[in-house]
Amino acid sequence: MRNRNLLLILCCLARFTFAQSLVQSKVALGERAFTASKIYSLLQLYFSGWKTLPELDPDIAYRNYLEKALASDDRRLFDLTTMEFVARLRNGHTVFSDSWLTQNYGQPMGFYARPLEGKWVVESSAVQGLKPGDVLSMIDDTDLETFFRQQQKYISGSSEAGQRHNFFFLSYLFPQQFTLALVDGRTVTVARAGNKPPSIKTIPEGRWIKQDAVAYIRIPSFANLSSEEKSLAFVVQFQKAKTLIIDVRNNPGGLSQRRLVDALMDSTYHNWKESTPIHISLFDYYGQTYKGQQPKSKEITDFERGFMSSFDLFGDSQLIWGGERILPRAPVFHGQMIFLVDGGCASACEDLLEPFKESGRGTLIGETTEGTSGPGYSHDFGNGMTLGIAIKRRYFPDGSEFEGIGIKPDIEIHSSVQDLKDGKDPVLDKAVELIEKASP
Repeated sequence: MRNRNLLLILCCLARFTFAQSLVQSKVALGERAFTASKIYSLLQLYFSGWKTLPELDPDIAYRNYLEKALASDDRRLFDLTTMEFVARLRNGHTVFSDSWLTQNYGQPMGFYARPLEGKWVVESSAVQGLKPGDVLSMIDDTDLETFFRQQQKYISGSSEAGQRHNFFFLSYLFPQQFTLALVDGRTVTVARAGNKPPSIKTIPEGRWIKQDAVAYIRIPSFANLSSEEKSLAFVVQFQKAKTLIIDVRNNPGGLSQRRLVDALMDSTYHNWKESTPIHISLFDYYGQTYKGQQPKSKEITDFERGFMSSFDLFGDSQLIWGGERILPRAPVFHGQMIFLVDGGCASACEDLLEPFKESGRGTLIGETTEGTSGPGYSHDFGNGMTLGIAIKRRYFPDGSEFEGIGIKPDIEIHSSVQDLKDGKDPVLDKAVELIEKASP
């Protein structure tokens, strides 16, 4: 009797859970209309990158988005439609997300692949039959590169390189079960519901490469305060070393690492230049009026040209600051600095690197970083949906573009497919080689 009652309870619970899932998978018309309009109004108010999108007409883009958003109450379709609209802004810190989508369609991939030598290559894997160095060619019946192009429109990124690097992290863009074809003729079926994500370390690690001479610190993330505390502890532990290698490859950023910079920086440097739009109603009015009333004739006086140009500035006013000269604060380490970098280093990771690159205090080895940084405004819709918006745009201290460009290494080194298969690390090897050559 007890077992029958338990079975009855479980059946009722299953029906209730299924019913709740059906409810949550729908978005009412009013909620869709409000969310879409709220997103557009927030972007108009906070987004810092409109000036870099001269080819994009925001009103036309929004009208097209709104039409699609109101066409269906399917939540997944609404999420993807919204992601597509936000991704058109080409900014890695301006992102729409929905925890419901992740919970229902974001089961772990079980592996990670990235572009390498013009191919999609497995870098890490917990899936049977897939190993580092395997080259992927097809997903189901579609060429993998074609599949990426089909999904690219949903990926927020400041550059295509950034979109490619993050593609396999966005599991909701993939079928829940699919078959991969490898270039060596093998096929592997991936059933995401039963997969576990590859083991990802988030805690900094440190060790001696050469006792009392060369130390190595791996910092995989700046997601919490404990990461900086642990990194600082390693800096103190290795402060007598002649050379310190800091590995920030695939570090997606997180919290600012100002104390870590202070502990490592014993040179003068300049910080980022930054800008944000100035929204003043009168300026916007004058700017729009000028654009609508410019004389077609080029034969105007210098005074008239200057007068009208001033209104053009009103219509696109920017507050610009930064680039100041910063003196060392409280350095702990004074030896040689080498940073290992790649396209997975983004946001606060790039904030850490910029002072060392600009001042020459550190040598960067590896690949160009992602090129997206800066804090953002975040809006929570209260239903699992959130919108993050880049509120300022960063530039290198000399005023040159950073967003979508990234920080270039001093010594460019790329891993090869064979390196992954053999478990080799040519970037770290190059750093050790550089140190050995400099040693007397």
